[in-house]
Amino acid sequence: MKNIEFVYPEVFYFLIAFLVLWFLILVWNKIKKRKTALKFPYTDLLKKAEKEISFWKRKKYLIWLKWIFFLATVILLSISLARPQKISSDYKVSKNGVDILIALDISESMLAQDLKPNRIEAAKKYISNFVSKLKNDRVGLEIFAGKPFTQSPMSFDYNVVKYYLSEISTKNINQRIRGLNGTAIGDAILAAINRFKNDPGRTKVLILLTDGEANVGVDPILATEEARANGIKIYTIGIGKKDSPLPIGKRNGQIIYARNPDGSLYLSSFDEKTLKNIAQISGGEYFWAGDNKALEKSLDKISKLEKKEYKADTVIKKKDLFWPWLFSGFLLATLSILFLIFTEIKINFNNIKKKTYEFLRNR
Repeated sequence: MKNIEFVYPEVFYFLIAFLVLWFLILVWNKIKKRKTALKFPYTDLLKKAEKEISFWKRKKYLIWLKWIFFLATVILLSISLARPQKISSDYKVSKNGVDILIALDISESMLAQDLKPNRIEAAKKYISNFVSKLKNDRVGLEIFAGKPFTQSPMSFDYNVVKYYLSEISTKNINQRIRGLNGTAIGDAILAAINRFKNDPGRTKVLILLTDGEANVGVDPILATEEARANGIKIYTIGIGKKDSPLPIGKRNGQIIYARNPDGSLYLSSFDEKTLKNIAQISGGEYFWAGDNKALEKSLDKISKLEKKEYKADTVIKKKDLFWPWLFSGFLLATLSILFLIFTEIKINFNNIKKKTYEFLRNR
């Protein structure tokens, strides 16, 4: 009876009252019969004779069967009248949910190994974990270097989003082509604004992950002002340690690092001040992820900050279950009537045979 409730449970009070009354009547009739039996001297002889009568001729058992059928019918019909229902709950997602766009920098500096195994692979791992924890929100992917590109459109299908995420690498954008190299943070923000324009009623969140400073495209601050005007909150994450060497390939099994024109190692850097300003202007927050653990914590905190935006209504579903009880009650009532008719005919037939035999014998 788990998750079952009755619409009219008061029916059972009447059923209990009826059963109690019926039991008292039976007890009273039993007492009356005993008092009568005490006055009749041949009670034992009658009991012995009763055992020799066949089952269908023993009126005592017929009466008991009649009452069993009757009580079963009353109980089954009472349950159907109480109207049992199976209760189940579901969740209806509100239209006013959250749209989350994740913009990931895939410039070649993301191959730096201060995060393990490197910055871009660590980012993909923890972004995938972040997406797995979402429940009611749409999420999309954007990649950028010198220009931004859509990797995955906004979707509730998190498995599809994670598939597109797994396909991301620095090779998605050929940075050897003029205009595609560099770090265009401002352009990435403007592209995000266009992605959000199709659903003006939803909460909009941009998570921007980069390890570099904006060196091409639109001024990131101007782009952020436009994002704020469109109701977009931006969380910025600076990935990697400052002054880390940047691997650019291998030679004879040895890693080759980028170098300056004078032959010294080229060390990575990112404009932390700009990333903080972007977050502050848009109403978001800035995080520095210098290692894997810090990156994981940053995305977890963003997830918790945006949980307050989740909206879902509980929908209670009810399924009526009274039909089987009602059908069983009517079926048993029909069988009871047929049983009574059959036994009455049999008793009357026996009486007719008895009277016919007496009539012939007297003649």
